[in-house]
Amino acid sequence: MKILLVQPNNTSVIGLNNVSLIEPTGLEAIAGSLLRDGHAVKIADLRAVDCDPDNYLENSVKEFKPEAVGFSCSFTPDVYRTIELAKKVKNELGVRYVFVGGHHVSVYPLDFNIKEIDAVVVGEGEYTVRELVGAFSSNSPLSNVKGIIYNQNGSQIKNPPRELLKNIDGLPFFARHLTEEFRKKYYLGIRTSLACLETARGCPFKCDFCSVWNFYGGSYRSKSPERVVAELKEIKEDYVLVTDDNFFSDVKRAKKIGELLKKEKIYKLYTIQARSDTIVKHPELISQWKELGLSNIFIGFESIDDEKLSTINKSNSSLNNEKAYYIAKKNNVAVTASFIVSPDFTKLDFKKLIDFVKRLKISVPVFSVLTPLPGTKLYNELKDKLTVKNYTYYDLFHPVLETFLSKNDFFKEFSNLYRTSYKSLNLRANDILFVIKYMLSGKMPLNHMFKLKKSMRCISTPETYINSLLLESKN
Repeated sequence: MKILLVQPNNTSVIGLNNVSLIEPTGLEAIAGSLLRDGHAVKIADLRAVDCDPDNYLENSVKEFKPEAVGFSCSFTPDVYRTIELAKKVKNELGVRYVFVGGHHVSVYPLDFNIKEIDAVVVGEGEYTVRELVGAFSSNSPLSNVKGIIYNQNGSQIKNPPRELLKNIDGLPFFARHLTEEFRKKYYLGIRTSLACLETARGCPFKCDFCSVWNFYGGSYRSKSPERVVAELKEIKEDYVLVTDDNFFSDVKRAKKIGELLKKEKIYKLYTIQARSDTIVKHPELISQWKELGLSNIFIGFESIDDEKLSTINKSNSSLNNEKAYYIAKKNNVAVTASFIVSPDFTKLDFKKLIDFVKRLKISVPVFSVLTPLPGTKLYNELKDKLTVKNYTYYDLFHPVLETFLSKNDFFKEFSNLYRTSYKSLNLRANDILFVIKYMLSGKMPLNHMFKLKKSMRCISTPETYINSLLLESKN
C-alpha cells in the first residue's frame, strides 16, 4: 500500500517559526515501521518546501498516488492547518483514507471529529499505524485496531488503548532517507546541518504545564547505549539535537553512552535537554560530554521564585538552576535557559526576571507565556478561565488567560524581555569565535543570519503582539 505522511506547515501568528526547524522524527519513526511491512512510503514536510505548500501536497498526491495519507499534529497551533489539509486531500484530491497522530491529537482527539478523518492514532504510533494501514488495505473493521479512535457517522468510537512498548530497542531506525529532500533546511538557531536523535521516551516528572508525561502515561523508557551509538553512526549531520526531555534521567546510561562514543571516536556537536538538579548532583556528566562535543544545554529554569516552581509542580529550585548554569559555564557549554511568564506578572515581576538574566549573564534566555495546553493538568484546572479559545494563539507567546496588566502593557513588558536580553547579548568569546568560524566555513549562509535577526526583531517589538491581538478580536 502507498502511504503519504505529511508534516503540515506552521501558521502560528508569532512563535519561533524562524528560529528553528526540526526534522519530523515522528513521521520518520512511523515510516520506518511501515517500510518494515513492505509498504511504499513518502514523507512531505510542508514546512521545508520552497514552493507553495498546498501545491507541493497536491503534486505529491497526484504523482505518488497514495491510498492513505497520515498527518502529524503535535502542537496545538497546528490543529486548524491539519484539519484544512485533511479536508483538502479527502474532498479535493480524492484520497481514500486519512488519519492523524501526534501529541495534541493524542491528548485531545475531540478536535479531529470530522468526517474527512477516518482515524485518530492515540499515543505511540509505530505498531498502531502498521495495524491501521493493514486494516485499510484488507478492508477490515477498524474496531480491531488498538490505540485508535475512529470516526463513524459523526461520532468518535474509542478502541481499547495500546500498551506502551516495553523494549523500544526493537523499533526500526528512523527512515531519515525519506526526508533527504528537506534535510538541509533543518536547523536550531545558528546550528544548521542538524539532525535529531531520540534515546528515550517519556519523563518521570509531572510538571503541570507539560503534556509529555500524560502522553506517555507517566513512564520513562530508554534505548540501550549500544542502540544509541548505532543510530548516531548513521547520522551524517554535524549537529545533533537529542530530543529526550531529560537526557540525563538515567545517569549511568548517559555515562555509558559517552564511554562508547569515545571508544568509537564519534564526535558531534550536541544540544541536549537536562534538569538542573541532575546537573548539580552529577557535574561530571557535563565535563564528560563536553569532551564528546556537548555545546548547548536547554534547561527549564521556568521561574526565579521557588514558590512559583512549587505551584507548577516543577520539583526543583532556583538555586539548582543557578548552580547548574555555572557548572555549564565552567565547562564552556552554552545554556539556553527557558522562563515561563505568568499572566499575573506585574511590572516588578518583569523587572526581577530581566535583572536575574543580566546578573547571570545568560547568553540565550527564552521567554514564553504560561499557556494551559490541552492535555496538561494546567488545562484541566484553568479551561473555564480561558479568555482566548482560538488555538492559533496557543503558541506560548500570547496570554490566553486574563492578565494582571493591560494587554498592551503586558506585551510591552514581555517584548522588552527579549529586546533587553538580546540587545546586550551575553555571548562568550568562544561563542563569537564559533559563529565567525561557522559562517566562514560556508555551513551557515548569510541569509540565515538575517532570518534569525528578523525573527528576534519581531518578538522584541510590542506591536507584533498588539497587532495580532487586534486580529484575534476581529475573528
